[in-house]
Amino acid sequence: MKLARVSIAAAVIALCATTARADTVKIGMVADYTGAFATGGISMQRAVQSYQAIHGKTVKGPDGKTHEIEFVFRDSASGGADKAKQLVEELVVRDRVKMLTGFFLSPHANAISDVITQAKIPAVLMNAGSANLSTSPYYVRVGVTMPAITWCAGTYAAKTGVKKVYTLVADYAIGYDAEKYFGKAFTAGGGTIVGSSRAPIQEMNYAVYMEKILQAKPDAVFVSVASGAPSIALLKAYLERGLKGAGIKLIGGGETQQVLIANMRDDITGVITTLNYTETNTHKPNVQMKQQFGKMFGESAVPDIFSAAAWDAAGLIYKSVAAAGAQADGSKYVDFMKTASFDSPRGPMRLDPNTRDVVQNIYVRKVELQDGKLVNVDIDKCEMVHPTDPK
Repeated sequence: MKLARVSIAAAVIALCATTARADTVKIGMVADYTGAFATGGISMQRAVQSYQAIHGKTVKGPDGKTHEIEFVFRDSASGGADKAKQLVEELVVRDRVKMLTGFFLSPHANAISDVITQAKIPAVLMNAGSANLSTSPYYVRVGVTMPAITWCAGTYAAKTGVKKVYTLVADYAIGYDAEKYFGKAFTAGGGTIVGSSRAPIQEMNYAVYMEKILQAKPDAVFVSVASGAPSIALLKAYLERGLKGAGIKLIGGGETQQVLIANMRDDITGVITTLNYTETNTHKPNVQMKQQFGKMFGESAVPDIFSAAAWDAAGLIYKSVAAAGAQADGSKYVDFMKTASFDSPRGPMRLDPNTRDVVQNIYVRKVELQDGKLVNVDIDKCEMVHPTDPK
């Protein structure tokens, strides 16, 4: 049942005095665990579980009291923004969560703006990467923004001699950001956009788009589509329709995550992507996370960009409870979070205190075949890129 908007603030006030188990801090995590985007949601859930396996499920507050951190998982099932909002309303009113996290898609994050603002509950966004989220002082983003990723891609393409690019992006906010910021950086470096297409967010047949790209004869195609099944379909179409054979490079973002390319053909090698996390890096937190994934979920379970963000979201939530306690007002948690900096599985990162967005390295990665496995390897990086105003 969808709760009326006017009920949120009143319900939160009524529950403040009756919160069960004051030593338990409930965190509502909304993500897609089934459906087209389940790969990302499952990766995020596994990272939270891995983090808790290593760091335990309790935190000492500033008063020395021990508080249990309990994650309450809710499946948005690759549904629409209304579904995500309904789940958040239920988590706030019925489950009495102190914070929210997850949110794979930007439309889902946008949909909860009024709820978290009324309830004064922080939402630690693990993935929603649009540059233009609805305004709420309770958003904190630890994932990555599309402007940061694609600005780095455009800069790298231009400086490595690519002159003409065709762009292919998903037809929603993230795709528009990708198209804009890649084009901005690439043309500033002297490149030319020779054509562009937008595909439905859950597109699985890219053959027509690949034919258009072949006809345009660019040096490279820049792509930005939803991670998961659409990414796999795009990579297969790129190979099967002969673009690599025609000498057209593929430059993207999250399309070549290791979990997605594990069963691809070896000729996907050479594809370039830019992202804030590379599975093969040797940062200590990444080694920890990878080892724990293997222990809990099997050798084939490999962390990805979503895992890294979820790991850091869990860490930020733990640190904020340790700093402000279990019963703090939501604004107190946000005040702590927005000044945080720490070493992540992806490398150094900090939060911008004005935008509450993450500032981090963006890595240029190349797909290589190592020990019989397709992996991404860092070959360059753009250092400490601002998420919404990259330079």
